[in-house]
Order: sequence, then C-alpha cells, then structure tokens
Amino acid sequence: MLLRIFTEPQQGATYDDLLAVARKTEECGFDAFFRSDHYLAMEGWDGLPGPTDSWITLAGLARETSRIKLGTPRADRRRSPAPLLLATLFRVRVPKSE
Repeated sequence: MLLRIFTEPQQGATYDDLLAVARKTEECGFDAFFRSDHYLAMEGWDGLPGPTDSWITLAGLARETSRIKLGTPRADRRRSPAPLLLATLFRVRVPKSE
C-alpha cells in the first residue's frame, strides 16, 4: 500500500509550513506529498498568510527532499497566475547564483 500526504495550503500555510510537512512526510516513510492548487480559502477560513502557487512550491520542495514523489491533483491555469507565481517565488527564497 502506498501512503501519501495531501495538504490544502490555501487554508493558511506558508512555504515554510509546507516544507516542514514535506520533510516529515519523507522522514516518516510516506511515499508522496501532494498539495492542492487552489488560490482561495474555503468558506470560514481567512487563508492567511495568502495563497502560494503549487508548481513553484513543489519546485522548492523538490530541492529540499530526495525520495518522496511530489505533485498536485490537477492544475487549473485558466486564471492568470503571474502575480502569484512571483510572490510564491520570493517566499520559496531560491538562492541567488554566485
């Protein structure tokens, strides 16, 4: 049996929160870490600190994990994600090239 973790970060999770969960997922022997691609929080949640883009987040997590599979159940790209992509990129804190 494959065991996977699925998160809904639009409910209020930072990149650092997701990184901690992904690392714990790997440490505990789970097979994969998935996150939703939603930008808006569900009713009753404020969603703070704000949404993150699924693909940029997963790219950062790929850099920080080694064994688990990473993914999102689907990708809805009908909206223009450019501002969110840039905001998420800064949250991931990609190291600058030297």
